[in-house]
Amino acid sequence: MSSKTLCKMLRIAVIAVAICGLVACTYILPTIGTNLARDYPEFSHWYFPWLAFLWITSIPCFVILVLIWKVSTAIKHDYVFSLQTARLVKIASVILFCDVGFFFVGNVAFLLLNINHPGVLLLSLFGDVFGVALAVSAAVLSRYLTKAAVLQEEADGTI
Repeated sequence: MSSKTLCKMLRIAVIAVAICGLVACTYILPTIGTNLARDYPEFSHWYFPWLAFLWITSIPCFVILVLIWKVSTAIKHDYVFSLQTARLVKIASVILFCDVGFFFVGNVAFLLLNINHPGVLLLSLFGDVFGVALAVSAAVLSRYLTKAAVLQEEADGTI
């Protein structure tokens, strides 16, 4: 598969994830929250804190999509094994680690403030583990991209 084809596929994936994320943040989450507040009035005071919290935790995900878009440009121009690409992947990894940590701490804080259910906290741990696994994978990829970039610079210097 050519670099341009891979770039197009990655960009289509980024656009699809961004659209899904926007639909989730602007329609699905508010609709679910409104329905829960309507069906369970005792939880209605939880709606706005939770919606704001979920919107705040989604912002870093869109920043990561921008970084992936930039990596797709490197793929298109065939300079994937560069320190710049490794840096972008490392930044994405750090952002994801921070976002997962914020999501976990926010869930625990909401539980302590009595605006979270223990079951929701336990369920969110699955998302936390998935996020940490993605962040670790990105950190490993960044490390090996850095090593490959250094090897490529050395190889280019000897030729």
